[in-house]
Amino acid sequence: MTLTSRFLAIFFISAISTFIGVPLNAHAQDRLRIVTFNAHCLAAPGTNDSRIPRFRWGFARIEHLESVASLIETLDPDITNLIEVTSAAAINNLVRILHEKGLDDYQGYHVESADRFTGFDVAMISRLKPEVVEGKQIRCITSKKGDDKWRETYSYKDEDGQSYTRDTSVIRNALYYFSFRGYKLGFLGLHFKSDPGDPYSNARRTAECLITQRIIRKEIVERGYVPVVLGDLNDYDPDVPDADDTRSTQTNVLRDLKNYDPSTKQAELVNVAERISRIEDRHTSHWDRNENGVADSQDVFTMIDYILLPQQMMPMVQRAFVCRCTDLRTSDHFAVVVDLKIPE
Repeated sequence: MTLTSRFLAIFFISAISTFIGVPLNAHAQDRLRIVTFNAHCLAAPGTNDSRIPRFRWGFARIEHLESVASLIETLDPDITNLIEVTSAAAINNLVRILHEKGLDDYQGYHVESADRFTGFDVAMISRLKPEVVEGKQIRCITSKKGDDKWRETYSYKDEDGQSYTRDTSVIRNALYYFSFRGYKLGFLGLHFKSDPGDPYSNARRTAECLITQRIIRKEIVERGYVPVVLGDLNDYDPDVPDADDTRSTQTNVLRDLKNYDPSTKQAELVNVAERISRIEDRHTSHWDRNENGVADSQDVFTMIDYILLPQQMMPMVQRAFVCRCTDLRTSDHFAVVVDLKIPE
């Protein structure tokens, strides 16, 4: 990317803030804007925290960080849940860029995941200060083998019909808490196993969902917080159609996640995408099938990133949308945004 093209890209991203209805750095005291975004292997120059690095050279990684910072600058979120962050250094670099832009109220929070292969973590950028729980402002809830508290067994068959049984934890997650205008909000950022068409992946993701239900009940609800669940869930919501009507879920992951308390019949959480009126606007991921770096007719556009809010908070939703002001150079995902007007 040349200096001129970079300038034009940043100018374009800044300019579209007019169209999304939010002047930069302007927000009401009762507004809470929540964003979740898969940053697609966000790494800092000079680090080696993933076995599958997306950019090898420092210059490309800096450009990537600049693009993500421009997205945050444009959207002006209060809380940003970031997926596929590879290290604390990546978050520190991102916050440094935001501060250089004059956005000094943003701070970054990172926690190492249990994913030792990809090295992907779930992190958070916020202008609000998270509360300290268990001595930390952000935590990853996981268990090692032999510790059944946060583990689940699952079974699947491969393409040859061979059966396997394994166990897993939710290896990529982040838990953080806020109090805002008298409401106690417990956020659980998630990055579930990918590939919603693969039997192994679906079985493992289902197990991750069962563990997540327990995390929500034990670590959020029983602590007196209301849950906000968000992130890249890598599955489809059967109750909220997305832009691709050729694909449907092969699991109950979204339904079970929304109804995190099995003792109740009604779902406790709602997918805010139901407030996106045009089905054509409901896609959050771009699978570039031929890897040519542009959108083609044979590419796949689906919704696998979500913000799930408690039923009682849905009347507070002013707007929900997917921000597609980025391209494949930044990420193969798009940011999901929800605006809440929260009374005292």
